[in-house]
Amino acid sequence: MNRLAATLAALPLLIHAEDWPQFRGSNGSGISSSKRLPEHFSHDTNLAWKARVGEGIGSPVIKNGRVYATAMAEGQKAAVTALDAATGRVLWRTEFDTGTLPRITPPNSHASSTPATDGDRVYVYFSTLGLLAFDAATGKEAWRFSMPRPAFLMDWGAASSPIVHDGQVIFCQDDDLAPFIVSVDARTGKERWKTLRKDMLAGYALPVLCTANGRTDLVVAGSGKLKGYDPSSGKEIWTCNTLLRTIMVSPVVHEDVIYIAVQSYGDSTRTLKHALLEWLDTNQDGILAREETPREFHERFDLSDKNKDKVIGPEEIDTAFQSPDNMAAGGNIIQAIRGGGTGDVTKTHVLWNEDHKTPSNLSSPLYYNGRLYLVKSGGMSSCYEARNGRLLWERSRLGNFGDYYASPIAADGRVYIAGKNGFIVVLQDGPELKVLGKNDVGEDIIATPAIADGRLYVRTRENLFCIAESNTNTTMVTTASTVPAADLTGLEKAAPASGQRTWNGYTGSALGQEAWNDAELEALLQQLRKLNYSAVAIPGNLQPFPAIRVDGDTAGRRAFLGQETFANPDVTAITERFRRRAKDLGFQIVTAPPQPGSVLPKAEFSDEKTLHELVTPMCGEGVAERMWLGFQAMAKASEIIAKNDPSLGLPVPDMLTRHLNAQGPTPAWLTEVKTLYTTAMNEMFRANTRAREGSRSLTLYHAKRLEFTFHFLTSIENLYKAHEPGLRTESLVAAQESLYNALNSYADAARDSGDRGAIALLNEHGYRVLVKAAQASP
Repeated sequence: MNRLAATLAALPLLIHAEDWPQFRGSNGSGISSSKRLPEHFSHDTNLAWKARVGEGIGSPVIKNGRVYATAMAEGQKAAVTALDAATGRVLWRTEFDTGTLPRITPPNSHASSTPATDGDRVYVYFSTLGLLAFDAATGKEAWRFSMPRPAFLMDWGAASSPIVHDGQVIFCQDDDLAPFIVSVDARTGKERWKTLRKDMLAGYALPVLCTANGRTDLVVAGSGKLKGYDPSSGKEIWTCNTLLRTIMVSPVVHEDVIYIAVQSYGDSTRTLKHALLEWLDTNQDGILAREETPREFHERFDLSDKNKDKVIGPEEIDTAFQSPDNMAAGGNIIQAIRGGGTGDVTKTHVLWNEDHKTPSNLSSPLYYNGRLYLVKSGGMSSCYEARNGRLLWERSRLGNFGDYYASPIAADGRVYIAGKNGFIVVLQDGPELKVLGKNDVGEDIIATPAIADGRLYVRTRENLFCIAESNTNTTMVTTASTVPAADLTGLEKAAPASGQRTWNGYTGSALGQEAWNDAELEALLQQLRKLNYSAVAIPGNLQPFPAIRVDGDTAGRRAFLGQETFANPDVTAITERFRRRAKDLGFQIVTAPPQPGSVLPKAEFSDEKTLHELVTPMCGEGVAERMWLGFQAMAKASEIIAKNDPSLGLPVPDMLTRHLNAQGPTPAWLTEVKTLYTTAMNEMFRANTRAREGSRSLTLYHAKRLEFTFHFLTSIENLYKAHEPGLRTESLVAAQESLYNALNSYADAARDSGDRGAIALLNEHGYRVLVKAAQASP
């Protein structure tokens, strides 16, 4: 072969020399050899292309110049899409039926698993189907391997991802019912081996490979234990009993050392029973009844019910639903464990172990150039020397608040950390924290980004972005949404006609109907007729206010779906559909003047009977009881507020600064109000657990509004702490972060213009005011 022929033969390898074939790339390391990745970019700067792929949170994978992504499609269908990595051109898209979808907890998605590919095929996991293989060139389904549906006590939903190794597709399904790890032949789709993991609870760790002492082990983290398996047979080789109860993060490997950093709910004394009683014990009587648990766990419930009294009492709950030999608790750990052991290596292979409050329960660690990088909610970054666990910096702020689901990745001496709020912070790799850039993609990020061939691929909830240096020819495939302008005011009390029963807006805002489809609207009005309502109240025109900026650093900006500014809505247009159908059904239309309202939620029902009559047909049994307890706590909180500070929560320019300027400690009545709202929040989340599928948007709306209130009041508490000597700056930053979290919780629930209006005004009169105050603090 002459030199030219040899060069041409090697060219495809040079073009596609680097791949990212699974979650976090090669062996889940999160490291790429790419060069010239930009440190500054945005949704319209250094953007090579953007493509809409559909709803999902699984990460993209790249192989041989193609990007593969999973998503939900119309109806009960899922999809796999292949795109040209350089241009974003869709090469193929294959959709398939999913069957009946299970309940999941936001922000999870039914399309949460990251695919894996070997270049010949793309391997996808879907919870209702199992593993599926598609031809990488055509998208044609090659085989399907059925697996039992995973079951989760807390309705988290599936989120694990497959890997490919030595002709095998390996998948770990750690659920709360029947956890296992399985190997499927990549060519035929036939099972090679399956190993039960009976002592595990639900978890999402990615299997990784570790070569030590001439042997390659398959390493999987799980409840309480890190285990090593023979990848050819699935036989367990070693176990290290040092982990915590809930493992949602994945380990990383460098040479023959495995690193893991975990935060698990609770402390060293809290086992699974605390979570069971907190979320499944919906009547909070301290015991679990059979009907309080998901149906698929009834057989396990019966096994845990030793005395057969159909409840799991205090003497039984310690070991309920879990292995009595693996009672892992909560806490925080960062560990380095040498691979290559045999048997129980707990006392022989742990190189170092630190108990710091630095790990995340969601974001996996990154090993890069001898350092271990961690990030957790709040934008708190920490870094350790990998060889000995020495702390380099601890919980230092990245300048970007909010939640972090994505794990750090690295290339070319830079570390990329994506926040849920759509900002990606770029760090300089090194022993000191140095932020190079904070880049706004403009959409929420749950999935860990991918890197290949000098490009950064960012998966948002609906879209896939390709970021590359100095791109002038940008390909855009966008789905712009027009969001109605918003308002804050709701209808407090409608004045009914004499002798009439008047409904004034079920969601607490007379604009709530904006979010309803025709079927929901019809069902509500028919139910109101059955309950003898004869009139419905509609607000009159609203006083306009200047447009408010809702892009960039706006807290809770996802509620605005890409809008840059926001102003009051046209109430007549929003309520027209509701008024027309209500009139057709014989309701009298009552026009009531809108009144400025507090952003704090109020009890919407004054009697339990009416609540039951309206909620039970929609949500099922046991929901209204929990909601009623929540509304009672809210009513008590409202009474205390009315007595002590009626203007609390009114969106006016000094809504927060007046607390900062006040003298003295946090008022006792405010602490009592927060306690009551916290009680209400917990009850609404318990109601959400009981609600039937298809009705949870109602219960989750109330739960998230109360979660907003919890964070909002925490922000005010921090403002009072700013009066204490030496705590002003720290307390101002804490207040800013709490309000940021509050508005993100509100955005999770935002259904209509009233909600969006509240978020906009809270940014204008609250969040941005606190940002300026913190910046001005000495």
